[in-house]
Amino acid sequence: MNKYQRETLKAPVPSIENAYILCSASWRDKTEEDRGVHPHISFLYDAGDIAAEWGTEHGPIFVWHKCSRDAPDAREHYFYDFVNDKSFNFSQLAVDRAGLPAAFEAGHWAHIFAELKEWAQR
Repeated sequence: MNKYQRETLKAPVPSIENAYILCSASWRDKTEEDRGVHPHISFLYDAGDIAAEWGTEHGPIFVWHKCSRDAPDAREHYFYDFVNDKSFNFSQLAVDRAGLPAAFEAGHWAHIFAELKEWAQR
């Protein structure tokens, strides 16, 4: 388990196979005046060696490619041990097109994960 994995809660969604809600935090500001915590929540669908993730605050849908430590461009990751994601393998337009923010607000979890599953299986 790497540093990023230790700092991320990976909660499986009971009713949807291969679906996870990820939760982590960072400091909002590193000054002495503001030591508040900024929460990060995202939805991730794991298709085995590829995952698609949507961060709820401002995030596009990202696609992560699982790899070994010695693969070209490998870097540690908070879900897989290592990824070597491809450049431009994300879409902000897909978030709006699929209505993910509205689905999140309404609690339509199956809709969110169905969209992520499509991205992960492309």
